Amino acid sequence: MILKWCYTRLPFKQPIFELLRRTIRFPKRIYRHLHFDGTINVRVGSLGAFRIHHYGYQVENDLFWAGYGEGWEGTSLRLWAQLAGSARTIFDIGANTGVYALAAKAVNSEAQIFAFEPAHKIANRLKDNISLNGFDIKVIESGVSKVTGEVSFYEPMAEHSYSASINPEMLAGTSNVKRTCIPVTRIDDYIDMQGLKSADLFKIDVEKHEVEVLSGFGDVIVNFSPAILIEILDRKFGEKVEPFFEGLDYVFFEIKEGSEIRQVANLGLSGGRNYLICTRSFASDIGLYGSVSHSELILS
Repeated sequence: MILKWCYTRLPFKQPIFELLRRTIRFPKRIYRHLHFDGTINVRVGSLGAFRIHHYGYQVENDLFWAGYGEGWEGTSLRLWAQLAGSARTIFDIGANTGVYALAAKAVNSEAQIFAFEPAHKIANRLKDNISLNGFDIKVIESGVSKVTGEVSFYEPMAEHSYSASINPEMLAGTSNVKRTCIPVTRIDDYIDMQGLKSADLFKIDVEKHEVEVLSGFGDVIVNFSPAILIEILDRKFGEKVEPFFEGLDYVFFEIKEGSEIRQVANLGLSGGRNYLICTRSFASDIGLYGSVSHSELILS
């Protein structure tokens, strides 16, 4: 604890690390300890860039040391940049501090982007990151579910969390969990309320609440045929998600971070995390045939 206290108070960490990063490529087992507090610039290849505040946590630390598309969810982020480039209306459901929403705006300044984040402290950090870039991303401090109303929300009593959820099962066995009441909305209700004429791209990262989110889509999938980047933690949830796309000529792609994207018949079989769900014609348009390697997803 004393060493950690001393480290947090060391001055000039960011400029020193900026210099080290230009000369040495540290492996993750090293750089995960080299964190700091400050604002960093993130380049999405030649497609654009954004700024984000580094609060000393994993995601921003990976973006700083490994770069966009090489560390945390690297293959998903590379794919996301390609998906966002042609989308008119984008939804980031479970936005956290906004990496996906910020990247989408960096590569497509004309897109309408809606970022949903129910955790108050994290939503404030998301808003700060958007202001930092001067982006016109709309933040909705709300959850997304199968109803429009209010529900219980569970989050660890920690400075920052990546596992807060409406589903209490997500934090089962975790000590010091805080329960609050938050607003939630159905996506079809929100689209109607905003008068939107398109819904092209979704990212859904809601920690075992995916089925309820999709239940609130109503006719959105049929009417707009969106591409969906979704976290599915196991086969149990995969089996519940698949019926939403039956008979709609949708295909599934498993994302193996740092390796490849490959078409699969079912969701959640191999214990993967992120999947792309899209129409067969959309997959063809963006060049997804069978499988695509991580290195083939070029950010240019």
